[in-house]
Amino acid sequence: MSNCYVHNDAQSIGTCVSCGKFICSTCNTELKGKNYCKKCVDEVFEENKKKIEKLEDNSKSQQPMVFMNAGGGGGGSSSSSSSSSSAAAGADRGYAQAAYTKSKVVAGILAIFLGAFGVHKFYLGKWGQGLLYLVFCWTYIPGIIGLIEGIRYLISNDEDFARKHDRGYRLIA
Repeated sequence: MSNCYVHNDAQSIGTCVSCGKFICSTCNTELKGKNYCKKCVDEVFEENKKKIEKLEDNSKSQQPMVFMNAGGGGGGSSSSSSSSSSAAAGADRGYAQAAYTKSKVVAGILAIFLGAFGVHKFYLGKWGQGLLYLVFCWTYIPGIIGLIEGIRYLISNDEDFARKHDRGYRLIA
């Protein structure tokens, strides 16, 4: 082997994987099983430090991310102008809001209590199925199916329910 590029009188133990120069045991820094010289390690740390500082500067200049409950409920009164401005602000930041026209809770309660008559189907805009439930309500089968559907509506995710049952559902980007 050769001598260290920093300490000319010291025998080298290997080469730096970054710069390829011969290094002795004094100059060697082992990271994840690889040998690096101190100069290369310092360069890597300085480069990473600059990246971290840049990320910190970017995070200070960005606005905090706000998540909104698209299902409504929250504060006292709201005007349409404030909700449209918040939707526009959400679109500027790159995340979407959802606009629901049907409530899964209302549909679930209607299905549990009035499912035998298909009231939940009428609420969801499925008039044909609602009439079918109404015609066969005397058999009690629509009542059993309505109870099961009501439970399924109530335990489902808001977005899954809206995608499947809400014809007016849309994402506001």
